Amino acid sequence: MGVVASSIAFGSCTGDLDLLPTDPNTVTPGTFADDPEAYLDKVMADVYLQFATYGVNGNAAVQGFDGGMSTFQRAMFILEEIPSDEACWLPVADVDYGDFEYGIVPANNRAIFGTYSRLTINIALCNDFISSVNNGYFHLPESAQAKADDFVRQAKTLRSACYFYLIDCFGDVPYADENLGVGAVPPQLPRAEVFNNVVGTLEDVVANWGNSVPSYGYIGKDAAQALLVKFYLNAGVYTGTPMWDKCVQHANEIIARHKGEGFQGSGLAMNYSQLFANNNKQFAPGGGGINEILWTIPQNEPNLRSYANGTFMVNAWLSASKPDDSWQCDPADYNATNGWKCMVARRQFVEKFDWDADFKVSPDARVKNWKTAAHGFNINNTVLDQDHYGNNGFLAVKFSNFAVDENGNILPDASPTATDQLPIDYPVIRLAEIYLSAAEAILQGGGDRNQALTYVNYIRERANLQPWTGAQLNLESLQDERCRELYTENCRRTDLIRYGKWISGYTWSWKNKVEHGADFAPTFNLYPIPSSVQALAGYKQNPGY
Repeated sequence: MGVVASSIAFGSCTGDLDLLPTDPNTVTPGTFADDPEAYLDKVMADVYLQFATYGVNGNAAVQGFDGGMSTFQRAMFILEEIPSDEACWLPVADVDYGDFEYGIVPANNRAIFGTYSRLTINIALCNDFISSVNNGYFHLPESAQAKADDFVRQAKTLRSACYFYLIDCFGDVPYADENLGVGAVPPQLPRAEVFNNVVGTLEDVVANWGNSVPSYGYIGKDAAQALLVKFYLNAGVYTGTPMWDKCVQHANEIIARHKGEGFQGSGLAMNYSQLFANNNKQFAPGGGGINEILWTIPQNEPNLRSYANGTFMVNAWLSASKPDDSWQCDPADYNATNGWKCMVARRQFVEKFDWDADFKVSPDARVKNWKTAAHGFNINNTVLDQDHYGNNGFLAVKFSNFAVDENGNILPDASPTATDQLPIDYPVIRLAEIYLSAAEAILQGGGDRNQALTYVNYIRERANLQPWTGAQLNLESLQDERCRELYTENCRRTDLIRYGKWISGYTWSWKNKVEHGADFAPTFNLYPIPSSVQALAGYKQNPGY
C-alpha cells in the first residue's frame, strides 16, 4: 500500500519543472518553451482534477485503496457521513468500511489511511503549484501574471479546504505551505496553530480577490469566504475560543453579494431539487444562472467522471428490485443504469422530517427523491448489511440524473442518456449552508435574532414548510433544520461534535456497534493519525489509539 505523493513529506515533492500533469501526454518539459501560459493552465487543471476524480486515465493518486473511494468527495463522505445518523456502508464483508459505519476506526484502518492520503496529496499539489509560480519556474510573460496570481489564490483556497478536514478529523496535523523546502518533513502543529495559519491565508486571499464571477468549474472569492465561515463556525472546537462574530461577518458579506435573485430574492435557487439534478451546473459560478452553489466539482466532462460525486450520490443508495421483492426500486427512476446496494439512512435521521403516521408522505420537498415506506422500505435498521436491503432502512437519495425545472418537474428532452458514470456536478458548499451557519452563529450571540429568523425561513419556505415564529427558532430546532437541509453534504459529524452530541447526548441505530446505539469513547471526537504515517514520521498519535 503506497501513495504516489507522500502523505508525510507533502510540503514540496518536486523542483523546478518536475511537476507535470498526471497525464504525461498533455505537456512535457520539451514542449514547455512553446507556450508557458498553456503549461500554467495544464498544471492548474491537474490540481483541480485531483479534487474531481482520483487521477487521469485510471491512474489513482492513492494506491492500495479503491480508486473511486479515494476521490476528494468520497473521502470526505467516508469521514463525515458513514459513521453518522445520516448514512452507513452496508457491505460489511469489507472490514474497514464495516467498522466505519459503527464509528469504530483503528489506526491501521485502510480507509483512514486512504482518506488522510487524499488530503495530503492535494495539499502537496497545491503547494508545488504555488511555489512554482512564486519562484518563476513558469517564466511567464507579463501578460499572464494576473492569471497566475488568480491561480495562486485558487490553489491556496483549495489547500485550505483540505486543511479544514484535516484539523476537523485529525486534530494536530502536519502543516506545510509553499515555503517548505523540497523533501522536508512538515512539523506536526497544534490544531489551533494550523487553524490560525489557514484562516490567516484565507483572510488575505479574500481581501485581495475581486468580486468577479470565476469561470465554470473554478473557484473564486465566494468559495474562499465560505471556507472562512466554516472555520469560524467551528472555531470553539478547533481553538477553544468561539468566533461567532467573525462567522456572521463573512456569512453576511457572501449573502449580500447574492441577494436580489432567486427564491424570495435570497440568492437561493427556486427549487431544492434543481441543485442536485443533472442540470445543476446553472447554479454554479460561471454556469449562467443563480449561483447558490459557491463551489462545484464539475462532472459534465467525461474525463472528469468517476465513481464519486453525483454518480456515488445516486448509485450507492440504489438497487433494482425483482418482482418478488417486498420493496420497489429502479435505477431508471433516477435516469441511472446501476445500483450498488451500499447505503441506507438510519431511523433517527429520517424521523427529523415531517411524515404521516406511516412514514409514506412528507410535505418536505427535500425528501422528494427518497424511497420510503410508500415503496415498501422498512424504516428500522434491523441489520446493517446488504442481505437485509429493503428491510433495514429508507433510501435518502438526494441526487438525480434528470434535468428539472424550477418547479421540480423533470425535463425529459434536456436530460442525458443514462450511463454508468453520471454527469451530475457535486455542490461542495452552497449558499444555503451560509444562511444556516450565520443563523447559528447569531443565536450563539453573534448578531440580530430577527435576521437569523429571516435566514432560516428562506430555507424552510423553499422546502415547502411553514415559516417559523421567533419562539420556534432556537439552537435545538436550528440543528435539526440544518440536518434536513444539508444531509449527506459532508457536514454531519462536524456538526454533531460542535453541538456536543457526537460522543453522547444523542444516539442512532448501530452507533458504536450497538443496535439501538451507545455512546462513543471520549476520544472519538478525533480519528487516529494513520499508524503507518505516525510511525514513519514520529508524529504524536491521538489519545485512545
